[in-house]
Amino acid sequence: LDLVVNEAFQATLGEKLQQADDTFIGLSSSGGAPTEPAADYDTAIALVCSILERMQIPYVERSVKAWAAQACSTFAHSRDKANIMTAARVRFVVQWVLRCLSELAIRGMPDFFDRAFLEGFDHGTQISESSIQLSGAVAHGVYGNIWLHAKDKSTLKSAQPSPRANAFVASATRAFRRGTTRDFAMTSSLSGVRELPKSEYVVCSISKTLCKLPPDLMSRRIRFLIEMDPIPFVLPLRDAYEDYEHIHLVYDSMSPNALCIIEKVFEDMHSTEGDESEDRGFSERTVQQIIWRLLTATKEAHSRGLVHGALRMGCCYLNDAESLDTLQILEFGLADLFEISAATPPAALLPPLETERTDPVPQYRRDLQCIAEITYLLLMSQPIASLNSTAEELAQRSRRGTACFDFAARRSTTENAKAFVVDILRPTAFKKASKIQACHEVAVHMNHRWFYPDPGSVGAMTELYDTVMMRRYDTWRNTLRLRTNFFKILADHMSLYRIAQLWDSLSVLADGNPKVSWSTMVSEIFKHCPVLHLLQKVNKAFGESEDAAVIPIRETHRSMEAWRRKRVREVIWQVFSRAKAYNGTMSAEACADGLTSKVLHVWSRPLRVIDVLLPTLAGESSRRVSELIGLCKTVGFLELLTRMDASDVAPAR
Repeated sequence: LDLVVNEAFQATLGEKLQQADDTFIGLSSSGGAPTEPAADYDTAIALVCSILERMQIPYVERSVKAWAAQACSTFAHSRDKANIMTAARVRFVVQWVLRCLSELAIRGMPDFFDRAFLEGFDHGTQISESSIQLSGAVAHGVYGNIWLHAKDKSTLKSAQPSPRANAFVASATRAFRRGTTRDFAMTSSLSGVRELPKSEYVVCSISKTLCKLPPDLMSRRIRFLIEMDPIPFVLPLRDAYEDYEHIHLVYDSMSPNALCIIEKVFEDMHSTEGDESEDRGFSERTVQQIIWRLLTATKEAHSRGLVHGALRMGCCYLNDAESLDTLQILEFGLADLFEISAATPPAALLPPLETERTDPVPQYRRDLQCIAEITYLLLMSQPIASLNSTAEELAQRSRRGTACFDFAARRSTTENAKAFVVDILRPTAFKKASKIQACHEVAVHMNHRWFYPDPGSVGAMTELYDTVMMRRYDTWRNTLRLRTNFFKILADHMSLYRIAQLWDSLSVLADGNPKVSWSTMVSEIFKHCPVLHLLQKVNKAFGESEDAAVIPIRETHRSMEAWRRKRVREVIWQVFSRAKAYNGTMSAEACADGLTSKVLHVWSRPLRVIDVLLPTLAGESSRRVSELIGLCKTVGFLELLTRMDASDVAPAR
């Protein structure tokens, strides 16, 4: 491979030199004579494709460009650096692309799971070898389930801490009360004092089907995230484990009273009801303080060439609800490792996702777009785009980069705050030419005049939100909750076949309209699934009016299918995890018991596993259990999954 790459690189170099092309330059670390030839990025990508053709490897050009861009983003933090592609860097990109091609060849097959995904760790990576107990509160993330307070069983039997450790805890407690825990954590690590073992951790469990990279590349990236220096306000990643179905990312613990920023804003807005205290309530000043901390974390990350990729209010928590300095951002750095799950919380991410990126530098702009939309939501108590928008409408709004502030109930929003949101959202094509690299753009926004107000605007910034603003925020918050519950109800009671039938009939009734009304949809659902009593609890999930055609057909259909697939995979894996069959194989007898047991996480109402898997045959569940298992003495996870309607894995040959 090295020989092929070197020959192709030298041949292309010779052609370009003969043409006196300026795309080739010399590298010199000291500013002296050029020491190593290099090509620009576009020429290097064409070279990678030609190497694959020479090796007679079939490929799809757009996929190769996306993989090459991802490989390049690991060492190029700016476009200028990406345009310095030496022979060594071209080899790195070619090897990356070849690994991704081989990974694509086995994706969706049983062989995909029959291997270790975590490599190069100094300990066993199987979840059965750890002391982590996945239990307690669970939040739905954009990649998988987040166990907010997973237990560490080993610490329950640990001995009492030493006097030096007690002193450490006392100092940490004082620092926490002062709101200076981040500074304390940095100084204590330098002094050589080790932290006590924690009894709880935050664990993000992600299905292996969402892995973007081959195991060796993914493991290298995870180890980098574990070993890197802390980023302010970002919950540190500590370890990683796996089982047959999941990658489990283990993070530092959060306080038992940790509060999601969504709930924090809700509580602050309503804290003024019946209480006129000056230190209560929610104002633009509070929004400014929250956004400043998000920008602080983003600035440090971007300076290292790192991005969050899916920043949202739902992944921001406060260890202490009274101190914004205890902010902790979850799911950091996972966008380069995993695909965004199709079964994400509704409206979790409004900016359109770039499914196949072609830019060789990290997606800095995406983080800024997310911050702008969080800012708008907190300022106006409503999202920047309607929750009932279609994908085309969201894409169009993103291309325009505009925000509407024509809301009479919030006239006190300062012009500086509006300008801050508009400046971030403005598309790159409409911005003034600047020599500032994209990785340092956050620093420019942190110098925005909104963060340094003149004395005349301070009064407007501290004005508390009124009742109208509270109700708008409550409507947004309740809509997210009701819409999630709506998808969960149908995921429990409708198979993919029934869901397809439902949307076929709705498409006919819509008669070309991309949206339908709640009343129309519910009447069709009732024909396929008698859950009207459950749907009455979520009848405001798509708005106050039940007769207005506001529900986007295509997007809602995709979400229903995604939540159904998620539910089926999770309840099947529950059968195996409950029996501690983390290798994906268990006895037929234990499997039969698991299928007839109750589902641990109730989505709509208490059900058995078999009732979720076969919702249309609830009365014949005993017979169906026997048919699913057959005469086999052992049952495999994928073998059972392929017999379900929600399977996306090819059956074993």
